[in-house]
Amino acid sequence: MKAKEIIAVMEKHFPLSLQEEWDKCGLQIGQIETEVSKIMIALNADLQTIDEAIRNQCQMLITHHPFLLDPIVNIDQDDFMGAFIFKAIEHHIVVYSSHTALDNVAMNEWLMEALGVHDIERGEDGITRIATLNQPMTMDDFLDHVQTTYHLKHFQYAGHADMVRKVAICGGSGADFMSQFYGKADAYLTGDTKYRHAKNAVDHHMLLVDIHHHAENIMVRKLKELLEKEVNVEIIEGSSPDYYHYR
Repeated sequence: MKAKEIIAVMEKHFPLSLQEEWDKCGLQIGQIETEVSKIMIALNADLQTIDEAIRNQCQMLITHHPFLLDPIVNIDQDDFMGAFIFKAIEHHIVVYSSHTALDNVAMNEWLMEALGVHDIERGEDGITRIATLNQPMTMDDFLDHVQTTYHLKHFQYAGHADMVRKVAICGGSGADFMSQFYGKADAYLTGDTKYRHAKNAVDHHMLLVDIHHHAENIMVRKLKELLEKEVNVEIIEGSSPDYYHYR
C-alpha cells in the first residue's frame, strides 16, 4: 500500500482543514509514493521514536505531535532535528502527524469514553468535551479512577468536589479552556496547568486535575484500531515514554 493511500485514510477521518492555524499537521518528511508494509504509531516525533521505527523496519511513522511545529533554521546532522531528518530519509521512512486535526475530531472523545461516560457534548471552543459519568463518584474515588484510567504514575489536582457527576476534558494544554465550564462541570481534566489555574479552580468550586500531556498517548492504541479496519498493512504501537520522571 502506498503512503499516499494511508494518508488519504487519515485525512478522511482527520481533515487538515480542522487543524489550528498555528499547527503543522500532515506530511512531515518523505515521499508519498513510498510502498508501506509496516506503520508505527507514536505520540511524539523524536529521536527515540524514529530509532524505534528503524529497528522495527517500518516504512511509515505516524505521530500525534508534529516534527515540524518548530521552525527549522538549518539542518545540522549533529542536532536533534537534523539527525531526525537524516535518519528518516536514509531509511525511507515517511513521517506524518495528525495533532490538532485529530484533537478536533477524536482525542477528547477517546479520553472521555475511557472514563465511562454518556451524553458527550462539545465545549464552546469545539475541542473540549463535557459528559456525565455513568456512575457518580466521590472526589477521592474519582481521582483514583482517573489515575487508573490514564495510567498516571503521578498527578496533581486543585479545588474540590464532594461528588463528581459532570466531567469536562481537554487533552494536552487545555487549562485556558476551563472557564467555560464553571458551574457546569464538577471536574475539569487537562494538562500543563499553572498556579493561576489552580487558584481559579478553588475560586470557582471546581476540581481541576492535571493529567499531564502524556495522557494523550491513548491515541496510539485508538488510532491503531481505527486504521486496522481500513489499511492492509501491519501496524505497531511505539513505546512513547513520558519525558518526565517522578520521585
